[in-house]
Amino acid sequence: MRQLINALLKYKDALIYLGLLFISLIFLNQRSFYHQSIFSNAALVVSSIINSVGNNISDYLDLVENNRQLIAENEKLKALELIHLSEQITKDRVIDSFGFQVSEARIIKNSYNRTRNFLIINKGYEDGIEVEMGVISSDGVVGIVNQVTAKFSSLLSLLHMDLKINASFKKNGAYGSLSWRGNHPKRMKLDDVSTLNPVKKGDTIVSGGMSYYFPYGIPIGTVYNFEKPEFEGYYDIDIELFSNLTQKEFVYVLNNRNKEQLKQLNNE
Repeated sequence: MRQLINALLKYKDALIYLGLLFISLIFLNQRSFYHQSIFSNAALVVSSIINSVGNNISDYLDLVENNRQLIAENEKLKALELIHLSEQITKDRVIDSFGFQVSEARIIKNSYNRTRNFLIINKGYEDGIEVEMGVISSDGVVGIVNQVTAKFSSLLSLLHMDLKINASFKKNGAYGSLSWRGNHPKRMKLDDVSTLNPVKKGDTIVSGGMSYYFPYGIPIGTVYNFEKPEFEGYYDIDIELFSNLTQKEFVYVLNNRNKEQLKQLNNE
């Protein structure tokens, strides 16, 4: 104990300096948007590096299983591209890719037990990743890129209460706005669907293609419950996701190469 006290006395000036520095950084972070942005980026980099190191160690210990999963996910992606991301003609509609380019990435951090959840992937702007890119997995929509560093990116998860996704009924194209209410990780709400459109339990819901994040037809889930109000003009619809967002490892980032043209048209 005496040695500990002597050490504290010996380095008291340095400890006081570090303490005051820490307090000043807290005040800067609370009062300055600029410093909040810097600290947020720094925290993302540090958190990403720590999680990346941990995942690399885990990979080394379980390399065979990870390679098997990666091959399986890539095979599923190929099927998904053939169905949804390539130009094809069906008997009732034409589905266009809109020039989406697909990049593989791996999740190194995933939160799903909060009301506003995020994911971190191991790709950044050095790999061509930009903010506002859509992210999918082999079985559905995952989220949207909202922050990027050189080697890592942060995503708004589909399980984020502030995120809304344009979604559509596969059978007839009726569309609405998909959002999470913070409850079960496989339960979503589909709002703004007019009661003029027929709805049944089990109807398939896909991405609506009315934004530059996702093309039309990415699978989302099915209707598992709905109510038709007597006097209001819109359904109350509950959706069950195809995807289990609590068990994701590999994802695919969608780069819409026509995004700037679409933005320009929207602005004009």
